[in-house]
Amino acid sequence: MAQKLEAKGGKGGNQWDDGADHENVTKIHVRGGLEGIQFIKFEYVKAGQTVVGPIHGVSGKGFTQTFEINHLNGEHVVSVKGCYDNISGVIQALQFETNQRSSEVMGYDDTGTKFTLEISGNKITGFHGSADANLKSLGAYFTPPPPIKQEYQGGTGGSPWDHGIYTGIRKVYVTFSPVSISHIKVDYDKDGKVETRQDGDTLGENRVQGQPNEFVVDYPYEYITSIEVTCDKVSGNTNRVRSLSFKTSKDRTSPTYGRKSERTFVFESKGRALVGLHGRCCWAIDALGAHFGAPPIPPPPPTEKLQGSGGDGGESWDDGAFDGVRKIYVGQGENGIASVKFVYDKNNQLVLGEEHGKHTLLGYEEVINYTILRCYFLKL
Repeated sequence: MAQKLEAKGGKGGNQWDDGADHENVTKIHVRGGLEGIQFIKFEYVKAGQTVVGPIHGVSGKGFTQTFEINHLNGEHVVSVKGCYDNISGVIQALQFETNQRSSEVMGYDDTGTKFTLEISGNKITGFHGSADANLKSLGAYFTPPPPIKQEYQGGTGGSPWDHGIYTGIRKVYVTFSPVSISHIKVDYDKDGKVETRQDGDTLGENRVQGQPNEFVVDYPYEYITSIEVTCDKVSGNTNRVRSLSFKTSKDRTSPTYGRKSERTFVFESKGRALVGLHGRCCWAIDALGAHFGAPPIPPPPPTEKLQGSGGDGGESWDDGAFDGVRKIYVGQGENGIASVKFVYDKNNQLVLGEEHGKHTLLGYEEVINYTILRCYFLKL
């Protein structure tokens, strides 16, 4: 199911929504004008067919920039950076990033209030927002990209094996015995449970017991992003995997297990995590390949409850715990703050909290993106 990120930018304009039921974004058209971005238009692919979306905004005097995504080569949009004018609310500039490159800055000026649309490890499959004579706001739908399989490299000996696709990797055991990588064991995560898969032979082709080496991943807060493998320069059934090393999302690099050989290759996929291994083996690991999928999403930190500060009167209230606070409304009274209410975020959906205090005729002041709440009260 697609995850909807709230539109960022100015207020006002007519709401529009291209939906999320696309496989990919294939082309983006942005037209800039004197006040900022006049319109935006997207082309998508759905069931293998191109879907041309409508223009969002109005076409006036200006210039159009186009960014094309090579979806047939596995390219997809992963994030959007932009900025909007605080007075007019019009989006001034946008820049789109894919898993392979970044677009030029599209629009006139990249000054103003900046924003980013991104969910780590996910791709954008649709957009929504608001527009009138210009583009006022932009939001996006995100889905995990499908896993990809990178073919094994190395020798042709042994028999093929494939661990399949998992949620992530918790620990890798590598045995070197004594001239090649002879055995690999992996503790995978499958929806919160550990599943262990292993291939090869700990005695190796020389029938000498090797020493296993462990590489522990701080899953789900860390994941493996790439594997560096070396093997012999010659091809054929005498070729073996001679060394292995891993890199993680925390910029950690494992020791090199084994002895480096002449030929080096790296398995990696930008924005994805290693979620499975495959290859060939008999008494040693003859060849190695990889599956890459969506990175794990770490659980939120435990909620800490701070006791209320202020006077002793009134009735207690508690909105409960959410993922975050989006907006704060403060009602002014004759003697200070008369009431408050909050808009929360829960699983990327807005939840409107109840009004606390006495309804005020002076109206509410809206405060957005409060990260620190400072309160002042009078001692009587």
